[in-house]
Amino acid sequence: MAATRSMRLFTLLQKELQEYRFSLLWTPLIIAGVLSVLMLLSVLLANRITAMGDTFLQVVMAEEMGISPVITISLEDDHDEDSSAQSSSAGGAAELRIQSLDEPLPEEDWNFDREWRFEPQQRDKPEYESEQVGSLNPALHLVHGLLLIVLVLVTVSYLLGCLFNDRKDRSILFWKSMPVSEWEEVLTRMAIALVVAPAIYIGVSLLLQLVFVLLAMLLVWRMELDPFDIILGNIRVADLLLKQIGGWVMTALWVAPAYGWLMLASAWARRAPFMVAFAPVVALMLLERLLLGSDFVLTAVSNHLPHFIGGQGTEVFYFHSLFWKQFDFFSLFAGLAFTAASLAACVYLRRYRFEL
Repeated sequence: MAATRSMRLFTLLQKELQEYRFSLLWTPLIIAGVLSVLMLLSVLLANRITAMGDTFLQVVMAEEMGISPVITISLEDDHDEDSSAQSSSAGGAAELRIQSLDEPLPEEDWNFDREWRFEPQQRDKPEYESEQVGSLNPALHLVHGLLLIVLVLVTVSYLLGCLFNDRKDRSILFWKSMPVSEWEEVLTRMAIALVVAPAIYIGVSLLLQLVFVLLAMLLVWRMELDPFDIILGNIRVADLLLKQIGGWVMTALWVAPAYGWLMLASAWARRAPFMVAFAPVVALMLLERLLLGSDFVLTAVSNHLPHFIGGQGTEVFYFHSLFWKQFDFFSLFAGLAFTAASLAACVYLRRYRFEL
């Protein structure tokens, strides 16, 4: 019995991957292929891996040697040497005075001899700062973040159409004639959105990041430097995998209510699932704001949408000690309860309300 059920679920997964193969399979592969070709051409023709790749490598190497970027402007002056030296040694804020003149000054009076140094101000790191100075992980997170954005867009489109299209093309009648329960169909589609599609996109992302690293090593080798020391020495693989793979595990738990709501709109809608999904939520937010002056619905919704946490990183939710100290377990479990209710409603609608 268990083997038969597993076979049915596997068949349903194959059916979804076959039906949505372009968005779920070909889209990430095409994006990765195009980016790989562009990066390769950039390395071979322009000696850079991205538009800011060589500058980024220079910053990494400068930070490795303890050098801070400084902008120096030198002007000529034959007077006021004592005052300029006193101003530069003070290290405080400069005072700018503007005096209106009735007559223009002679050209020889506009001679200066000062050196102005602009150095970056030392600031405290953000509370969720995720990377250390001199790491190439942020560049790899940017590559990963691009595919995550595409993943979210593809998943939203998939969920809005997965149950609606079955009723629209009448293929639901075929599945009702098969020994497959409504629960198995609904859970299979949710598994596609939360597990299967992310696994495909993250796998392609890791391959693309590997290409990025190899091309970066090629670029550094062309600069007659040591690619193993500069590139591989500045990549923390364990931290990278934990935040990207483990990060989606956290994300899946948090976005499950939003995905459940989108699937419910797909099961309920007769014409436009997008309007059924977003119009009631926006209307409820506006009514709450106008009548009560609060943003409880907006806060609850935004908590369960994919968003960034952690300094300059592009990972979404991830395993981080500072994040876990402020973890909202009530919001998490309330969202999971809402997800279960949404899936149960999808099963009911698919069982008793399948006509458009």
